[in-house]
Amino acid sequence: MLLLSAPAGAADDALDPQLRIRKLEKQMQLMAEQLKALQEQLAQKALPATDSPSVHSAAPTDNPITNKPAASKAIVSNPVEASFKNGLVFRDASDDWALRLYARAQLDYRHFTPNAFAADTFSMRRARLGAIATFFKDFTLRLEGEFSESTTKLNDGYLEYNHFKPAMLRAGQFKTMYGLERAQGAMDLDFMERAMSDSLLGSSFDRGVMLHGAPVNGLYYNLAYVNGTGQNVDETDAKADGKDASLRVVGNLAQWAGWKDSVVHVGGFYVNGSQAPGLSAPALRTEGRGATFFSTNTFATGMDRNISGFESALSYGPIKYQGEYIRTSFDEGSRDRDMKAWYASLQWLVTGERYADFYKNGVFSGIVPRNNFRYDNGGWGALELGARYTHFDASDFRDKLANSATTTYTDGADAWTLGAKWVLNSNAQLQLNYVHTSFDTPILLNGRTDDYENAMNMRMQFDF
Repeated sequence: MLLLSAPAGAADDALDPQLRIRKLEKQMQLMAEQLKALQEQLAQKALPATDSPSVHSAAPTDNPITNKPAASKAIVSNPVEASFKNGLVFRDASDDWALRLYARAQLDYRHFTPNAFAADTFSMRRARLGAIATFFKDFTLRLEGEFSESTTKLNDGYLEYNHFKPAMLRAGQFKTMYGLERAQGAMDLDFMERAMSDSLLGSSFDRGVMLHGAPVNGLYYNLAYVNGTGQNVDETDAKADGKDASLRVVGNLAQWAGWKDSVVHVGGFYVNGSQAPGLSAPALRTEGRGATFFSTNTFATGMDRNISGFESALSYGPIKYQGEYIRTSFDEGSRDRDMKAWYASLQWLVTGERYADFYKNGVFSGIVPRNNFRYDNGGWGALELGARYTHFDASDFRDKLANSATTTYTDGADAWTLGAKWVLNSNAQLQLNYVHTSFDTPILLNGRTDDYENAMNMRMQFDF
C-alpha cells in the first residue's frame, strides 16, 4: 500500500502514462508473491504434530555433532481389515497375520425300508466351528471342533510351516490323506456320504507329522507318520508302540498336457502299520447310514496291517468320472485276511460349470456356481446329477463275523446311489440321495431279516 501511495516520480508519470502503468504492474506482481509466501507460512503452522499416531512424522533434522541423518521416529498405524470370504476374515493391514473363523452344518433327514433296520429321523450329520490363523505368511494354525455327536471332539488341531510349497510340514492332529474321497472335504463330496470303501481306511483323523506339497505343477504327494490309533486317542489309551507310515502320490496328466478344460487324475497310496491285540476289523455301515451290516470279533493277538489303493478321475467340462480301489490286509502270522472295495461314479454339472476349475493339488473342492441363486434376478445356482456303484468283499472274514442270537452280519454288499445336488451359492446347498444296498447274505437286525436296504436321504448344508 505504501508503494501504491508513494509520490515519487509523479511528475514523470503524469508526463508518461505508459510508464506509470508498467510500474503499477510490477507493484501488483510483488504483492502477489508476498501473499503467496504468507499463505505457505499459515499452512505450515496448521499442520498436526508429528507425533500424531495417524500421521507419519517428517524426517528429523541431522545430528549437529556428527552431521549424520537422525534415525526416523515415524509411527505407523496398521488398522485391522475385516471381510467375508469363506468365513469371517480379520487381517492386519501389514499382512503379518490373518484370522479366519468359519462354521459348518449339515442337517439331514433319512427314510429307510425295511424300517426295522434304522429309524426315520432328522439328524445333525455335522456341526463344526473352526479357526485358521496365519502368521507372517509362513505359519498356519488350524483348530476345528465337532459338535454333532453326543460328545465334543477335536477334528483338526495342527501347526504347519508352509514357506516351501514343494515341502510343507504339518504337525498335530489332521486328516489322514489316503485316497481321493478321503482327501475331499466333508462339505465338498459328490454324494451325501462317501462310498463303503472309505471304511476300510480307518479313522479320518490321526496324530503325527506330515510332509506334503507340489514339487512340480500337476504332481502332489503327502508322506505321513501317525499313531494309527485314530482320532482323539489319549496317551493313556495307547495299546501298542506301532505307528502308521503312509505315502500318497497323485498327478494330473491334463495339466502337464495343457488341457485347461480337463482333469486326468491318476495315483495311489500305501499305508504300513500294525494293530494291537483286542481290536477288530473296521465295521461297515450302508452308504445311506442305516444298518451296520459287517462287524467282526476281536483279534486275540497283534498283527501287521497294510492298506493300499489306486485312484483315478477323468473330467471334461461339466462331466466327471471318479473311481477308487482299496484293499486292507491283516497278517495274523498263520493266515492273511483281506478286505476289498471299489466304486465308480459319474457326475454331470447340468448348469455347465467345469470340474477342472475346482481341482487343485490332487483333490476336488466344492462347486462354485457361475450364477448364484437369487430369486429376484434370475440366478439359479448350480445343479449336479450323479450315480455311483460300490462293491464290498470281505469273504476272508466269514469265520470272524460277530454273529449272535439276535444279530447276523454279512461279508459282502453292493450299493447303488443316485444323487441330485443344488448348489445355491458357495455357502449353501441342498442334496437328495437314493441308496439301494443289497447284501450277499441276509442280515438279522432289530428282529428283522432281509437282504436289502433302501434309503431316501435329504440334506440342507451351510458352510460359512
